Amino acid sequence: MSNCTSRISYRWIAPLLELPVRYVLSPRGTALAIFFLYLSLSVSTVAAAEIDPLEEFNRPTHAFNQFVDRLFVKPIATTYRNLTPRFVKRGVSNFFSNLDDVQVAANDILRLDLPAAATTFGRLAVNSTVGVGGLVEVASPVFGLRKTQQDFGLTLAHYGVSSGPYVVLPLLGPSTVRDAFGLGIDTLIDPLNSVDDIATRNGLRIAQVTSYRASVLTFDDLVIGDNYLFYREAYLQRREAASGASALLGFSFGMEDEGATPVYDDGFEDGFSSDFGGLAIEGVESH
Repeated sequence: MSNCTSRISYRWIAPLLELPVRYVLSPRGTALAIFFLYLSLSVSTVAAAEIDPLEEFNRPTHAFNQFVDRLFVKPIATTYRNLTPRFVKRGVSNFFSNLDDVQVAANDILRLDLPAAATTFGRLAVNSTVGVGGLVEVASPVFGLRKTQQDFGLTLAHYGVSSGPYVVLPLLGPSTVRDAFGLGIDTLIDPLNSVDDIATRNGLRIAQVTSYRASVLTFDDLVIGDNYLFYREAYLQRREAASGASALLGFSFGMEDEGATPVYDDGFEDGFSSDFGGLAIEGVESH
């Protein structure tokens, strides 16, 4: 087993050494490099058998999702990133972040975390009014109401529900049995579902997916080694950290560090968003 683990570790570490220097010569890049090395040391065949008994099903699904992403989603997101003015991208991202606060607030209440719920409701009130329907992030920089990430999968984890096996959902990407169930509950309280006009609702969904995919395009260059293993380990480690079960080496990669949504640019610092949760694209982690 140790020999197998060594082979897996080398397969992860070797491509890491080939990453462009500009990606690792920054605080966040250094943190990510350490994180990826941590993943390479944490993989074992025994653990894989326990957390991924459905690998035989998951790998083809992952490959299908990657194909859809390469053929449709990524080209559209790349065009959007390259041609859309920065302030427009920021506004669109802020708008969907504001909608996301609805489900965050609901899960704060379910967790009986009233201070967090008050903060999230405050963000909704401020950004929906002063922030012109959420297009401008006002709550964090002006009132100190910082963005947090929460969903029903994490609420279940809060009450001691185990994650269950890892599963890759068609078009929805990496998940677990618990998080897949949680995603279904979160969908019920998604504000976009209240939009009656089908064309408008679908248009908003496309804009949401495109905006998020554009924000994580730089992440594609950081995928190393076995593509499937990389996404699996990154997803599981992130969800473990988010549920409070792990300090993840003391690093926090979520957008709550800045209290806002990603800033778009061609550079690593601005272009990378590490929030892998929430949208139906492989390469963009879902819950």
